[in-house]
Amino acid sequence: MKIRKGKQSGTLDNAVFVNNKYGQVVRSRPRRQSRKTSARLRCQASCSNQASRWRNLSDARQAAWRAVAGQCRCRSTGKEDAKLSGCQLFVKINCALAAVRLEPVLEPPKPVKFGPNPVKRLVIRNEHGRITLDLELGKAPAAYIVVRGSPPCSRGILVRSNYSTIGLLTAPVRGHNDITAFYVERFGVPPVGSRVFIRTRQMIEGWEDDFKDTSAVVPSG
Repeated sequence: MKIRKGKQSGTLDNAVFVNNKYGQVVRSRPRRQSRKTSARLRCQASCSNQASRWRNLSDARQAAWRAVAGQCRCRSTGKEDAKLSGCQLFVKINCALAAVRLEPVLEPPKPVKFGPNPVKRLVIRNEHGRITLDLELGKAPAAYIVVRGSPPCSRGILVRSNYSTIGLLTAPVRGHNDITAFYVERFGVPPVGSRVFIRTRQMIEGWEDDFKDTSAVVPSG
């Protein structure tokens, strides 16, 4: 809290002090309601499960995970010198595998250097009312590609943040990969005129590269 010439600004316990053109205002600190969606609960359960598995690892295996973790930077902190702990790396790798129903690992996989993501763009077609979604690939993927989707929204929206994992890309057919079934199962058929956002990332043995986003508008038939 700051005090300037008898006025206060900031927070104190559950009180928030705000100065505006009408003088000083004191209001209660807003409380955000927890959004316990099914996807969030699954993610929390997965992290808890992997943390329990970490505690049951032998000392030698935990030491191996710590050694590999020492080579990795923790990007979530934004600090160049921040490192992952062995437990954090174990949970991260195995949660990534569990999200796409792949088997967990007990030994730490070697760090991976990824090439460019081969996904070029999202193509949406409307053939007499039948909506299809395809991802166009520049080449066959050399690894798993995890597909995440977001509910259809207004075409005026250009950025989305609420993505959910919907599946893994299979082998492309003539440079295209049909993700219609994945998307419709999770979000339903997107209406004409709406915008669909898809996010992809490559994954090898639980290691993941950066996200690549693409979007397209559902055309009229």
